Amino acid sequence: MAKQKSNRAHLVALIHAQKNAARLDDDAYRAIVYGATGEESCTDCTMQQLHAVFTDLNIVLERQGKKCFVFRARFEKPDMRDAVTARAKKLLGENWQDRLSLFVQTKLQKQSLADCSEADLRRVMGFLSGVERGAK
Repeated sequence: MAKQKSNRAHLVALIHAQKNAARLDDDAYRAIVYGATGEESCTDCTMQQLHAVFTDLNIVLERQGKKCFVFRARFEKPDMRDAVTARAKKLLGENWQDRLSLFVQTKLQKQSLADCSEADLRRVMGFLSGVERGAK
């Protein structure tokens, strides 16, 4: 039996199908992704940001008179990256993405959270724990 795609992989695949259905070139597609999320690529997006891109691409399809896509999430257990993202939002405040990116780039020498291994994500959690202790 083939392994089912994760919700994230399924949503990214649908987003690319939307791009093709709308006949968008890479520049127009990247402009939509950036406009919806502030990120350069879906790889760097959270699930919430991917939903925003999905919604915006459905608006483009609707304006073109084409059929909108539907995403039905499957149950899946959140992973460590989801936990790091949720905790960073809670602890780091409004500019959480910038602060988290700075830590990942300077301390872990990774481009983004998406490039982090499980061990790297545990180090990020340790950083967040230190921030939480410092705030108390």
